[in-house]
Amino acid sequence: MQPKNLIALLFSTLLSFSAWAGSDTIPIPSSWANTEGSTLTLSSTDSAGKITGTYVNNAAGYNCQNIAYPVTGWVYGTAITFDTKWESASESCNSITSWAGYYYQGQITTFWNLVQNGSITSSQIVQGKDTFTPVTKVVNKKLMHKK
Repeated sequence: MQPKNLIALLFSTLLSFSAWAGSDTIPIPSSWANTEGSTLTLSSTDSAGKITGTYVNNAAGYNCQNIAYPVTGWVYGTAITFDTKWESASESCNSITSWAGYYYQGQITTFWNLVQNGSITSSQIVQGKDTFTPVTKVVNKKLMHKK
């Protein structure tokens, strides 16, 4: 292979890798919905990867619904972890849930653990899996004005 072709191939590979790497970064700020209808909103991140946001539970069979509970956690490349304490001024579920997972192809896939205050054995930890997809905001064009 000629040096000119080799350089072109290397440059093309580098650009492809850069595009791939950039597309697997969790966008923040952003909102995400899981299959149970709950919403994760990632509001901010700092230079160390600490994230903040809110989680609104809408999963059937669980209390503490329709309230934005604070979320804290970390992102590290495509890896993400976050948790919430299910306590607010209007309702407390006396529990904490932690999610850990990864971002890939536009989705966040996680496993979660929910533990109740007062639990004394690991069998009391409820576990599950969530897949989050981006929430797209619908803009009502009728409300937009032309100037």
